[in-house]
Amino acid sequence: MITLKNEYMTCSFDENKGQLREISRGGLTLGFDGLGFDFGCDEKMAVGLLEYQSMLEFRTWNLPGIVPTGAEFDLIPAEYTYDEKSFTADFHLEKARVKLYYELEGEALKVRLEIANLTSSPLYLNTCAFVLGLNQVEDVVFDFPANTPIQHCHAAELKPLEAVQTGLINFAVHTALPGGDFNLLFIDDIEKWGCGVYRDETCTRYVYDAGLEMDLAPESVCEVGTLYLMPCEAGAQNPYLQIRDLTARLGYTPCTGGIHEGVMYSCHPSGTMDAGFPLKTDLFEYADYLPTLKKMGVDHVWLLPVFEHNEEGVYHSNDQSVIDPRYGGEEGCKYFCHKAHELGMTVLFDYVPHGPAPEFPVAKDNPEWPAKRRDGSLQDEWECVSMDYNHPGYQEYTTRLVHDHVKRFGVDGARIDCAMGGLSNWRPYRNNRPSGNSVLAGVHITEAIRSGFLRGGKKSFILPENFNPLPNYYHCTDLFYGMNLYRAFVDLQPLLSSDPAQYAALLTDFLEREAWITPPNYHKMRFLGNHDTVSWVWQSARAVDCYGAGAARALFALIALMDGVPMIYQGDEDPSLYGGKGENLTAYFTLLFGHRKAFIPKGNSTEWLHTNSPVMAFVREGEVMVLINLSQNRQEYDFAGRQVRLLAASAENGQGAEDTVTLGRIPAYGYQIVRCL
Repeated sequence: MITLKNEYMTCSFDENKGQLREISRGGLTLGFDGLGFDFGCDEKMAVGLLEYQSMLEFRTWNLPGIVPTGAEFDLIPAEYTYDEKSFTADFHLEKARVKLYYELEGEALKVRLEIANLTSSPLYLNTCAFVLGLNQVEDVVFDFPANTPIQHCHAAELKPLEAVQTGLINFAVHTALPGGDFNLLFIDDIEKWGCGVYRDETCTRYVYDAGLEMDLAPESVCEVGTLYLMPCEAGAQNPYLQIRDLTARLGYTPCTGGIHEGVMYSCHPSGTMDAGFPLKTDLFEYADYLPTLKKMGVDHVWLLPVFEHNEEGVYHSNDQSVIDPRYGGEEGCKYFCHKAHELGMTVLFDYVPHGPAPEFPVAKDNPEWPAKRRDGSLQDEWECVSMDYNHPGYQEYTTRLVHDHVKRFGVDGARIDCAMGGLSNWRPYRNNRPSGNSVLAGVHITEAIRSGFLRGGKKSFILPENFNPLPNYYHCTDLFYGMNLYRAFVDLQPLLSSDPAQYAALLTDFLEREAWITPPNYHKMRFLGNHDTVSWVWQSARAVDCYGAGAARALFALIALMDGVPMIYQGDEDPSLYGGKGENLTAYFTLLFGHRKAFIPKGNSTEWLHTNSPVMAFVREGEVMVLINLSQNRQEYDFAGRQVRLLAASAENGQGAEDTVTLGRIPAYGYQIVRCL
């Protein structure tokens, strides 16, 4: 055996096959069947561990699928080299050479993969997967913290060769074993990737499948992502916190100095997407609603796009430098922003960087900016071009556009549509590869828009539509989009009525793990629905229609009183605004947001408590406790003999504000805020 060793761990490799066989740390020993790899090469898989799939027709949101074939990784390296802290295995395939570089880096074993073209012709590369085999199936429990599925999965309960795959791009998998835990992290700064776990007869196998797309020139080399293996011995530090610590050591840290507090309201002067934007009001008229929003407790107004657009809709902007005359044009926008600022509110524009229809000047006059297919024709999504966000010309155009809006209107921040990147560009700028128009591009366009505000002297207030809980975006994001929590709400929805105690337990566990793996100062937007989810995707309905009015109120209380910035969508307060029926919740939101501002300390800390009941309980900033009843029956919460002072409640329940109590009584779908004495 070949051994690598540092102060934290020992790693052993098979001398004959050059494969990872064992990692030990303290009393924990992990046995492995090795680390394999596979990648698409000229329209077939080079090794055959996974089924081949073309990505040429993938949309922005599609991730590489993980379909195991059951084949074993039986390649033997042509050569290998090693020293005390590193090991390199060199595999020669028919058309390519693959090198795996293993290196001990603190508490992790770091693995890099490099592909070299051995032929005299370009190699068409398509996906690239790391496949790690753990020599154990029984007693293996894994989870995807901050991602879906949210449950802890038992490997022994999986059907053989059927992968559990995450709903969003996933960078961390945690595994609990009888003797300890281990974390597996993957970060690719260039392209998106799929992540999943499956089992065969003897092993649990972990797959990270990068969405690599490129033509690799003869004698050229490319690298694809980095894998980190972290053993965590039993009784040591919380293994989830080790994920947070590693990403920080790698340099992924949140931006500071921006806007992270308050209540957000998403809206449009023409009404709501689920109603088909039926109103004909402009920004002059819609400004009259701002005092109502301010009184309700709203601090930030996210305007869906008000730029000049065609008949396909507000997200089909022709020219984002022009405010559409239908919404009051230049003067209407100035008036709206001025009135918001007079009330102490901020305004966020909703930028749509993916581009217009191809006949409009920004696309037609800059033919090098839109992404191209392999045959050179334009990529298209939603009947629009898909801009290459990596092109410096388009980045500077976007920065100047935003800076101009700051000067003209005083706009304060941005929600960024399609911030996860665009479609692969087979005519990329310089040395970028086609698949770089995903994660790398999403980060670049977010940075470009943020730069526009900073140039204008504004605080950073950036909300990229990035669904994926990835470290890549930490440095340029003031509010994470929070789609992962929305997806958790969707997955758990049936339990809310059938078993609210189980619902509360699973949701608490999800939120606790999310808090553990993300930086303490990484802030998140929290919502039950937005313009997309109420109209055409996932639930395609309002929260009150999905959960019922009572349960929706309880969940609105949850997102308002936990860490993060709560966002409600136009009409959530009054269903008549979208042509719906039901209770007007304006008074409820006024009370709720008032309680948030009066009693919840500013900060980003939430300590989650496990109640074994339909009550969700948490402590904010170590000072106040919040109790939320997710059931239709009154619930009691025992403070374990401690006296607390009731600060606020959603409804009368026989306990008045400032009462000192030892037992919380929370009415159906109600909440209480208390301070421990």
